[in-house]
Amino acid sequence: MAHKFAKLVLPAAAMAMSVFGLAAGSSAHSTDDDAPMNCEIAVTKTRYGHTYEGVIHANTTVKGSYELNFSRRSSNGSSNISQAGDFYVRAGDTETLGQATFGGLPPSAVNAELTLRWKGHELTCTNQPDET
Repeated sequence: MAHKFAKLVLPAAAMAMSVFGLAAGSSAHSTDDDAPMNCEIAVTKTRYGHTYEGVIHANTTVKGSYELNFSRRSSNGSSNISQAGDFYVRAGDTETLGQATFGGLPPSAVNAELTLRWKGHELTCTNQPDET
């Protein structure tokens, strides 16, 4: 049985508050009732810009692999950052799998996507609206 993708978007209000410095941080969560975990792209405003973290919340002990991809665009060009590896998270724990900080750019200029894979299943979360 194919496991469905789960995506959730960063609410526009939270994004706007983050751009104007009204929120200390925001996040996009992805949940699937059948998945042993949830994922999140946590966005935090820092004095250096915005830090994006790929976070996993385990409902049960789970191990697998992840890919965390960031793409940034601005008038000066674009860049892509990819991070990947294995994870093992105990039931009830939360772990940050990777992160990147981008300075001088609003959250809307950075796309972050975390994909978790385990036992033939996949769960994806992103900080941007689903364009489909």
